[in-house]
Amino acid sequence: MPTSTPSIPFLGEPVVPAALPANPPRPLDEAVRRALATDARFDECRAMALQCLRGGLNAGSHFHEIWIRDLNTFIVPALEVVPASEVREALLSFFHFQEDDGNLPDGVVAENKHDPYYKNFRRADTLPGRMAMKNSVSADQETSFVQALARYVTTTGDRAILSAEVNGRACLARTLDALEFLWSKRWSPAHGLICNAATIDWHDVQPEDAFGLEVNANTHRAVGVYSNAVALLALDDLLALNCLTTSEQECWTRRRAELAVAIRQVLWDAERGKFYPHRYLEEGSPFPPELDEDAIFFPLGTALAIRAGVLTAEETARSWAATLEAVRRAGAASIGFSPWPPYPEKCYAAKGIQPWGYANGGDWTWWGAQTAAAYARAGYVAEAYEALLPMVERVLRDREFFEWYDRNNQPAGKVKAAPSAQTGGQGWGALALGAAQFRGAAGCLVIAIDTLRRLAARDSGAKA
Repeated sequence: MPTSTPSIPFLGEPVVPAALPANPPRPLDEAVRRALATDARFDECRAMALQCLRGGLNAGSHFHEIWIRDLNTFIVPALEVVPASEVREALLSFFHFQEDDGNLPDGVVAENKHDPYYKNFRRADTLPGRMAMKNSVSADQETSFVQALARYVTTTGDRAILSAEVNGRACLARTLDALEFLWSKRWSPAHGLICNAATIDWHDVQPEDAFGLEVNANTHRAVGVYSNAVALLALDDLLALNCLTTSEQECWTRRRAELAVAIRQVLWDAERGKFYPHRYLEEGSPFPPELDEDAIFFPLGTALAIRAGVLTAEETARSWAATLEAVRRAGAASIGFSPWPPYPEKCYAAKGIQPWGYANGGDWTWWGAQTAAAYARAGYVAEAYEALLPMVERVLRDREFFEWYDRNNQPAGKVKAAPSAQTGGQGWGALALGAAQFRGAAGCLVIAIDTLRRLAARDSGAKA
């Protein structure tokens, strides 16, 4: 008799959203509206977050870099406390390191403060004293910049930045160059989608090597929901500026529609009622065939796809139920936990990506707050309020915005702590002694709080 291939066991049973009830959003009654409007925890957390954002545009106390994916997520609340001229300068600085094919770096940093962990740096004669780097396994740098620029213009009204020149080329033209890079150099014609390495949900580490941040000969390219959902949202924001020529508007409107269709055709698993984690290009999968990777649920990419209008109301309802069920099965503290189940041991070579580690079972307020806001906009305001509170309460408990939390709801990060009863001396990622004041967490909490309060103040059926 033929024998079946043994599977690699997960740490817990996967979630099958299609098997969960598609409960509609709870009514937003007056009691919930009043609670949202008057919750003192929200007020205190928001004030703390703005104080954190006053510290600068770098990612946080552990990071000297201005990372574009981070800045994009906190640029709007940052503009409440940081001069618009400083934010403008930071955005334009990325263009000094833009390459001929249009691609933009991940981060820009003062040369005397760079992190030696990164291997390849870019320098620009037109911006001495600063340098840039790119985690090329990702494909969200260019779209994060588009969103950040659009959010800056919308918030400040500074449309003059679009015509500001860097090295003789206008900001808007360079922005379109960045988008074209994705459609030309990060494109899978077979799938009709943007591709990158096999990263976990939103994260930027590939499985093949210990460094994990740069595409190389061993990279297995893949398409996934996160990078493509961010692209949809970036195009929405760009098109809403009404700054393109008629032909440009038509081109990007068409590409946006085609991308949305391809996401559903290629990445939606109708049987399970969830997105496939990856669909691979010609290199195939980097994981052993015994791993049932398609069973893994990516909450954040799913939430951003919902924000971009990719899923139906019923699919959204089951995705919300799956997010909560994943948190329950994991024993996690918040919906910032991802993915479920974590990839098994040794699937990723990079240090710290073991199960329950950094991006493989960590609990990130940065992304949990965005997930709550996305579902709130889809109608789940009362539910998102409940989901946001654990994140707010641990900020108030710890008096800080830590980068991420472990499965015991304790701060975690890149600094190895000394042996203690609390950590047991367990290596990398024990305590976040240097990852406090993480501005992405602070900014996304402000945005989520403001979103919930704005929605609660409107008719329960309204969208924001």
